[in-house]
Amino acid sequence: FVKIADIAATIGPAGVFFGRLANFINGELWGKVTDVPWAFLFPKSGYYSQILGQYMIEPRHPSQLYAAGLEGLLLFLYVQFRFWFTNVSRRRPGRLVGELFIGYALVRIFGEIYREPDRGIDLILGLSRGQFYSIFMIFIGGLFIYNSSSKRHQHYQK
Repeated sequence: FVKIADIAATIGPAGVFFGRLANFINGELWGKVTDVPWAFLFPKSGYYSQILGQYMIEPRHPSQLYAAGLEGLLLFLYVQFRFWFTNVSRRRPGRLVGELFIGYALVRIFGEIYREPDRGIDLILGLSRGQFYSIFMIFIGGLFIYNSSSKRHQHYQK
């Protein structure tokens, strides 16, 4: 299982990359309101202002592009490097998928800083849903890494 998981981990970030680009094209999962020069206007993010009597759209972070770059491209390059230029998958099956879980969780926690939280969803312990669930991904990744270094895998290395 872990050998197949390591192989699957090499293409997972590519799927995330294209998924986040689709989120951007569809104008969903937009970022927080901002005044940075690269901000975008997402029509679905607007609201009706009773005071002004019109539909308002504010510039927002393109958090989908941040996620595509971090969760997709950056992790894809990292995992590809680890798979092709080190012997991590052969010597320690499961470690690569564990590293992917932890790496994904860390960049997701960072990227969520710029993303607008889902409407109607309260923060959990001051964290967005994505940040909160990422804590569990770090734990799962740690289990994969711990399991890959346990004594029962030593016979694979011979």
